Amino acid sequence: PDLPIIVGRTYNQDTMPPWGLPGMASQSGIFSHSLYGGPTNGNMLRFDDKTGAEEVKFHAEKDLNTTVKNNETHTVNADRTKTIIHNETTKIHIDRTEDVFGKHTETIKGNRNVKVTEGDQLLTVEKGIREVTVKTGTSTETVEKDISITSISGAIHLTAKTQITLTVGKSSLTMNSDGTITLNGPTHLALNPQ
Repeated sequence: PDLPIIVGRTYNQDTMPPWGLPGMASQSGIFSHSLYGGPTNGNMLRFDDKTGAEEVKFHAEKDLNTTVKNNETHTVNADRTKTIIHNETTKIHIDRTEDVFGKHTETIKGNRNVKVTEGDQLLTVEKGIREVTVKTGTSTETVEKDISITSISGAIHLTAKTQITLTVGKSSLTMNSDGTITLNGPTHLALNPQ
């Protein structure tokens, strides 16, 4: 015949397709069975050609390994959801660029560590404000060399509920909430009016 078929591969009443009929008549594909496994254990590649609900489903009973020797491109025209039950590791040997044209929200329930071993770290807010809030605990910033804080067109405000202390070597200036200001240091105090 012009369109030969393998008779042993056709479905019949003794060998039914892996998806029930007639309810899943729009589905076709390949379903293998795990050796010594149950009827639901196996790898699957399924096509659903129901109009308006077309779907391609791939199922790996255990591990899935993919190797791409050149480029790989993914395009999702709607939403994308990714769920990882255990750990995730990503290694990028050259550069990484990420563009988010809307909001970017991250929620971390454990610790977060960022380490820049070489080069600089730059944060630029072109429009809007930058706010860091530590609700419980303390905030510590340690720099081995100089720290510069500059307000180009405004003021700098330091506000504390109980105390502010400035310490340089043997000298210190302490301001308390009760209005007391204490200056500690050598007996020499220089005031140079301009």
